[in-house]
Amino acid sequence: MSPFVSGILGAVTVLLVAGLVRRALWHRRFRGFRRRGSWFLHRIYRRLGTRPEQEKVVYGEVHAVAKELRGLREDAWALRAEVADLVAGPALDAAAVARALEARLARLDAVKTRLAEALARIHAALEPTQRAELAAILRRGPHRFGGMHA
Repeated sequence: MSPFVSGILGAVTVLLVAGLVRRALWHRRFRGFRRRGSWFLHRIYRRLGTRPEQEKVVYGEVHAVAKELRGLREDAWALRAEVADLVAGPALDAAAVARALEARLARLDAVKTRLAEALARIHAALEPTQRAELAAILRRGPHRFGGMHA
């Protein structure tokens, strides 16, 4: 085998092993976040200094609302298909459009109610200082976590 081919194979082997090691370290580092929640929630827990029982409440409420929102998104996709079918017809039935919209708006009201309940449960689970810190995080928005080091 020529030295050139041997060098190429050696370089490829080194890159492959480095990639596998990097991947193994990545999975080892972030494996625990799947059990306790997302990395985003983990950073908020650290910033607020929450206890495990508080984290359980926040995690449950956030994921319940996220599930509701996913269902709302699926309804929106179904609405889009339903409206497309109505528009494709020879004449647009305004009553059918109104019925399709009303069904989705009722779902939106249910999601709004669920969100209010979730916020109330999270509020009750947190201490006053934690609520103040959470309010500050909410004011800054999700993209301003540069200074959120606990």
